[in-house]
Amino acid sequence: MAPRAGRPLTPSSGPGALFRSTIALTSCRQLPIRVVTLRRCRRRGVGETGEETGQMTLPGLDIGDTNLLARWALDTVRDGIVVLDRDFGILLANDAIEELHPNKMPLTGRRCYETFHDRSEPCPGCPYADVLRTGQSRTMLFDHAGDDLTRSYEISMYRLDGPDGEGVGVVEHTRQVTERQLAEQRLLDEINRRRMMVEKSRDGIVVLDQNGRVSEANERFAAMLGYTVEEVYKLRVFDWEVAHPKDAVLQMIATVDEAGDHFQTRHKRKDGTFLDVEISSNGAYYKGQKLIFCVCRDITETKAMERRIRELAIRDCLTDVYNRRYVFERLAQMVAEHSRGDGNFCVSILDIDHFKTVNDIHGHQAGDYALKEFARTVASMIRQYDLLGRYGGEEFIIISRTGSIWETYAMIERIMNTVRRRAFIFEGREIRFTFSCGLADSAEFPRETLTVEAIISLADERLYDAKAAGRNRCIGPTGLLQGLEVNGSARLSGS
Repeated sequence: MAPRAGRPLTPSSGPGALFRSTIALTSCRQLPIRVVTLRRCRRRGVGETGEETGQMTLPGLDIGDTNLLARWALDTVRDGIVVLDRDFGILLANDAIEELHPNKMPLTGRRCYETFHDRSEPCPGCPYADVLRTGQSRTMLFDHAGDDLTRSYEISMYRLDGPDGEGVGVVEHTRQVTERQLAEQRLLDEINRRRMMVEKSRDGIVVLDQNGRVSEANERFAAMLGYTVEEVYKLRVFDWEVAHPKDAVLQMIATVDEAGDHFQTRHKRKDGTFLDVEISSNGAYYKGQKLIFCVCRDITETKAMERRIRELAIRDCLTDVYNRRYVFERLAQMVAEHSRGDGNFCVSILDIDHFKTVNDIHGHQAGDYALKEFARTVASMIRQYDLLGRYGGEEFIIISRTGSIWETYAMIERIMNTVRRRAFIFEGREIRFTFSCGLADSAEFPRETLTVEAIISLADERLYDAKAAGRNRCIGPTGLLQGLEVNGSARLSGS
């Protein structure tokens, strides 16, 4: 895109006074020709006039072409100046740049990446496109190997805007830097790099002083807690830490060192909700004050997923009650607790009567439906401290903590009456059935002889007896609980 004739081009940022006074170009396309004539005149010495221009006189006299004056001014600048068009083409390069690249002449009329880097395409990571698009200046450092030694240079890029305010090119300002300047720039670059890493981190980062006050925090940490960064700076760690008391937190701050610590905890958000957090922390001293650097990762979803995976591992895939393996693990724990005198418990094994008939008459899909509905019904009627699992096939098991066997009897009675009266509807068809139950109490065993196998075996034996007695009934240590109602209640008879 060529600028309009007679209108100045100005850089969007940077040393504007220099460029506004020197780059008032009528046409960038004319520059390479006129540049040559001026440089020839100047290099022959003051007082000599070049044949090519016919306009150059002694200093102080009129100069007819403002473009020549602009070029003369640029060539007196000890810093390198390059003007590039939108396609990386070099429109102008002053003496300082040409002296820096004597083996690359001529510079104008070529692509910068071809001339300076011997590449056939733009350099990877070149900020040129961003500067042209955004108008934001960019500065970078590079080392240039000359004939005698390697020198360090700083390149600053500024967008050149046309009359319509749209970027038409880029001005590159190159200057040599001293070792001190280089060190300062590199330090600044490192600070900016670290700051960018902190701000762009997907983890929350917070720095605490030894009293738990916030010294530094990034936006991610503030967002995790639902605060602004400004609000976070007014907080102390006790305002969001809920898993540990204040004294414990202060102790952690006091003891954490450079080796650091890694742990999980819970934080409270501004809105009162909670999130699970994984923290990596380490302590360091700065100007005599201890600071604690904390990287905080939100693991709320991860913890929820872990809980779900654990649940799936211990649940029956059809009925969603606990599976046999988990039931036996819990039963083993209760046996161990019982041996230490921590209370009694009961084991009830429930078996749906004539379940094969349900499958034969209604189909296996209906049978699966009946199992799920039966499990859902039983689960809704057991007590909060009871545990329901699928023992196998159409058999289920209930483990109940109880101070009295009669509490378990009463619960089984309510379940038997509910199931007996209920019609399970599958695809418009009624499915009715009953169940039998065998019940064993831990109090029936001496503490030292009670085992998982022993109590399961006893409950299973009584289930077999209940089926042999006509089904639809429960047999426990006190006798037979018939499921057949007599005057509105179940009947208990002696064994």
